[in-house]
Amino acid sequence: MRLSSFRPKRKPPLFFRTVYDEAALDSCFYDLIHAPVSEQDKIEVGCLIQYFMILKSNRLIDLPIDITKHRQGEGPDFTICDNTGLYGVEMTKVTTQDYQVWLKRRKNYRPIHDMSEFMENRPEQRVAALSALRVMRKNFKIENYYASVPDMSACDLVLEEDGDTAMNEHVLMALVQAELPKLRNQRFRRISLLSGSVLYYAINTPEAQVLYAPEVRPVWLKPMRGMVGLTPPVGWH
Repeated sequence: MRLSSFRPKRKPPLFFRTVYDEAALDSCFYDLIHAPVSEQDKIEVGCLIQYFMILKSNRLIDLPIDITKHRQGEGPDFTICDNTGLYGVEMTKVTTQDYQVWLKRRKNYRPIHDMSEFMENRPEQRVAALSALRVMRKNFKIENYYASVPDMSACDLVLEEDGDTAMNEHVLMALVQAELPKLRNQRFRRISLLSGSVLYYAINTPEAQVLYAPEVRPVWLKPMRGMVGLTPPVGWH
C-alpha cells in the first residue's frame, strides 16, 4: 500500500504588515494591539511593541521592514525582514513566580527563620540568574525555529521582567553580562531584557547599552473606552 504524500496546508500567519515609514509603524502597532489573537499572543505583541518603541526612539530601526506574527509552534514569535535579511524575534517572560522557585533552590528548600537571610538575594541578582536560566532553556528550542522558517538568518531573544521596577540599571546590566558567558551554548544573535520602561539592549554583544522608553507615549497605546474601530492616530502626541 502506497503511503499518501499529502501534507496539510500550512495556515497563514496571525499577522503580516509591510511598514515603509514611522507613521505606518505607529499604525501597525495600533492594529497589532487590536488583532484577534489569544491572550498569550497579546502578551508577546505587547512585548514586541514596547521593544520596537524603544528602538524607534533611539533610531535603532531601519525602515522599511516586514513584520510577521507566527502561530504557536510555527517558528519564533515574530520574524522581521529588513535590509539585512530575515531574522526572528522570540519573547519570553522572567516572572515573579520564577523568583520563588529560584529562591527555594538557592536555599535548598530549607525553612527561613531569619529575614536577614534574604538580604543577599537582591532583585538585580535574581533577574540576572533567571535571565540566564531562560536563555539556556530557549537555546534548546532554537533549532525548531530555524526548521520552521528556513530563510531566517538569525534570531533575537527578548526577555520580559515584570516584577521589579526600582532596580539599578547599571548593576543589573553588569550582572546579566556576567551571567550569560557562563552558558556553554548561546545561539541567539542579540539577547535583550525589558524591565519596566528600561531596555537592556543586545546584552551579549559589544553594542550592549541601557535604553529608556520615551516619556511621551502615543495616544493609541493608552487604554480607552470605545477605542476599537476608531481611525488609528498617526505619530506621537
